[in-house]
Amino acid sequence: MELETITRFLSGYDNALFGSFLVSILIIISGRIHLRYSARGLREVEVQRSHVGATPRIGGVAIIAGCIYAWYHSDNFSSSYLGLIILSGIPVLIFGLLDDLHFKIRPIYRLLGAAISSVVAIILLKTWLNRVDVLFVDQLFLLSPLAILFTIFATTGVSHSFNVIDGLNGLSLGISLSTSFFLMVIAWITSDALVVLLCLVFFLSSLGLFLLNFPWGKIFLGDGGAYFQGHCLSWVAILLLVRNPEITAWSILLIFFWPVVETVFSIYRRVNKKKPASRADREHFHQLVFDKIKRLKLFHHNSTFANSFSTFLILPAFITPSLLALIFYNATIYAFIFFLGLFAAYIYSYYKMKASF
Repeated sequence: MELETITRFLSGYDNALFGSFLVSILIIISGRIHLRYSARGLREVEVQRSHVGATPRIGGVAIIAGCIYAWYHSDNFSSSYLGLIILSGIPVLIFGLLDDLHFKIRPIYRLLGAAISSVVAIILLKTWLNRVDVLFVDQLFLLSPLAILFTIFATTGVSHSFNVIDGLNGLSLGISLSTSFFLMVIAWITSDALVVLLCLVFFLSSLGLFLLNFPWGKIFLGDGGAYFQGHCLSWVAILLLVRNPEITAWSILLIFFWPVVETVFSIYRRVNKKKPASRADREHFHQLVFDKIKRLKLFHHNSTFANSFSTFLILPAFITPSLLALIFYNATIYAFIFFLGLFAAYIYSYYKMKASF
């Protein structure tokens, strides 16, 4: 894709960064007004807590603000798709924000919100997964009801997975940046200008919040932001896959490797211990890394930097699968083999880390 093609349609989308960053700052400086709601519960025991102090957890407001600001100021062929994706994500954003404001929304209801957003996306975008590049399974996708049901299941799961990994400064946001960037590069290679621009919006809106979340931890993404990002990126990925038959579904799965694998393994781990799959614990990979750093007394005088350094250490684990996806975006067999290899490496590394405590 030529640079002139993107530049010609770029007008307005750079506002995503400005809008997200500005709203993030407003949320931080207005903390006296809303912290009793947006950071309430910090005195309670929180199993997965990896920070200290009262910090606003409504970064999702900044994310959607950046997206809407970009949409409002854009005037190109992809603005309608952007508007529809944003609109479809509002239900899951609301469910997540309610939990951020400590209305104690149970996980099952947040999943319901994600499923509702997926149904809305299918209705508005009039598209769904039409293949997964698995022998014989793709034949079942010729039946639209089955394809639609699987699409709802998959996008709901991905949306939830971005919340599962949101345990350290910059982790979920960093993966969102990585995901949108590598989807954008593959879209660029395949000359899909629509997806390039959509990815750019979600990349810049995430970056605006990321600059204040990592490494300083001045504001958190929150459940609303994590679910909303996961939802939007999953639908951008579906558009990329459906519009470009040469792209293998396994390369898309490689880009989403870390949140998907972490979520699936967490469910297995809890069920294997005869615990509810939705029960929070401190046994996620990123939490083990953080606890290891604390045991080694690295940054023991500054928990915030210990938190952010943990994210930095995990960086290669979610960048490597995406690089492989970029290399083998049109090679199903190779992408599948590398996915299995990385999954095995994840399991080995997890138990190796666990045994070191």
